[in-house]
Amino acid sequence: MKKRFLLLLCLTACLQTGWAQNTMESIRQRYAAAKEYIATHQGTNESDGAEWAEYYHVEARQFLPGTGGHKENTYMYFNEREEDKIYPSHYLYFATSSYNFSALDYQEEYLYDKDGKVAFIYAHNPYWAYGENEKSMEYEFRFYFNRGKLLRAIVKSRDNNQQAFRDVYSGATIKNEYADIYRQHVSKAEKIRQMFIAIEKEAYDYSE
Repeated sequence: MKKRFLLLLCLTACLQTGWAQNTMESIRQRYAAAKEYIATHQGTNESDGAEWAEYYHVEARQFLPGTGGHKENTYMYFNEREEDKIYPSHYLYFATSSYNFSALDYQEEYLYDKDGKVAFIYAHNPYWAYGENEKSMEYEFRFYFNRGKLLRAIVKSRDNNQQAFRDVYSGATIKNEYADIYRQHVSKAEKIRQMFIAIEKEAYDYSE
């Protein structure tokens, strides 16, 4: 219990530091703290049956002609706001989305500021080609933000013969070949936030 309490204090401190002014280091600290907190708070509390880590989970299933069945799981992790209420409202601080398409698995993660602005996006694209005459490769994207403005974009890739990813781009702007994937994930970050707001209003309506 003491270790969990200290971990929660660390997460809270990292979050409060990052909300004031996002830097690459503060974002990485908040991201690592959020991942560790979620990883160590899986399952239920035997005393009351409540989940250690509170979240909303949405699963979508569909069948598309030509590519078959698809399933997407989105987890939206939230905390309570500091409000003088019996039931404080929640804010979204971290979200994950995993889905399959044409037998390939995609993974995305979104870290948010307390006011709902996205601070970090991670996306794993298992098979794609960017730029003219480029062969299809496995990609990782990392986008860092400060108050809605891009701080840094980092792109890594590897082919089937490589064990480790290699850096292919790092900069404060988006190259043309990555512009579409960047816009798609920024748009999805906002869509997940709006979905969280809609679910929160329906599932947690304790207005006083």
